[in-house]
Amino acid sequence: MNKIKKRKEIISIVEKLKKKGKKIVIFNGTFDILHLGHIRSLIEAKTQGDILIILLNSDKSIRNYKGPRRPINSQRERAEMLAGLECVDFVSILNEGNLKKILNQIKPDVHCQGKDWDKDCLGRKLVEKNGGKIHILKWNKSLSTTKLIDKILDVYSKSSLKAVFLDRDGTINLNQPEYLYKIKDFKFAPTTIPALQKLSRTDYKIIVLTNQSGIGRGYFKESDLKKLHKWMTKELKKKDIRIDKIYYCPHCSDDNCSCRKPKLGMIKKAVHDFGIDLTKSWMIGDDEKDIIMGRRVNLKTILINKKAKNNLKSQPHYSVGQLNEAIDIILNF
Repeated sequence: MNKIKKRKEIISIVEKLKKKGKKIVIFNGTFDILHLGHIRSLIEAKTQGDILIILLNSDKSIRNYKGPRRPINSQRERAEMLAGLECVDFVSILNEGNLKKILNQIKPDVHCQGKDWDKDCLGRKLVEKNGGKIHILKWNKSLSTTKLIDKILDVYSKSSLKAVFLDRDGTINLNQPEYLYKIKDFKFAPTTIPALQKLSRTDYKIIVLTNQSGIGRGYFKESDLKKLHKWMTKELKKKDIRIDKIYYCPHCSDDNCSCRKPKLGMIKKAVHDFGIDLTKSWMIGDDEKDIIMGRRVNLKTILINKKAKNNLKSQPHYSVGQLNEAIDIILNF
């Protein structure tokens, strides 16, 4: 049965239903993005009588009082969604200024309104004059179209963030000596500075993910690593380079932790902290672990080690010799 009716059809249907002794309930509103608050209200409205008729605000009327960007969904789409609900018997489009006129023609037994209205709402006197009553529906303020739209915008703005994830040893700095932790031993790789300067001028988040099992093996302390990273980021900042965050795993491979690459603990933490969209992001590293981790979460991967490429089980999307080549690929992608 087609539940969507024109105004004249609704008036005729109501006349026939009233002759059969049916109790008519009217509920009018926008129902722009159908959500749980609407469903609960519609179910409650249905319990007030036998037949629930939705008078759906037209697109034009919504634009006039909510602005040119609303509604999100057209009146036809909104009508079809409502008509698909079991608790809704009929839907009719309500044009601006016609509420009192149609209420007078239908003469509903119950006119439902949300809690944001009170019993002195538009049409109350007319409904009561015709023998009907006003029913104020229960309303959860946390369930609203405006809040839902705000939440979508918030999620979208965060999820639109993109990042370049960088390994440290062998990518940012020369990987020597092994288990590097002393400032005097730290040397930036040849193209690190100009490469990261270019990247810092973009809207990519720059995030370092590094395995530092030297802590777990007892070769140096966590405080030593933090001291080195503080120095490194300070040196880079002097050259107009930003590092948005450094995540490190202090565990040995035997510790069976969730953060040591190629496991995903560090990258999951970064996604949680920044709201990063991994499909728009990259992983750069000199080790197969970096590539495996990147592939597991659908990152585009770049290996800085052309010689190792042919021996890898998990192949990178790109293979280069220096960091500046990797950054150029990203910026020209």
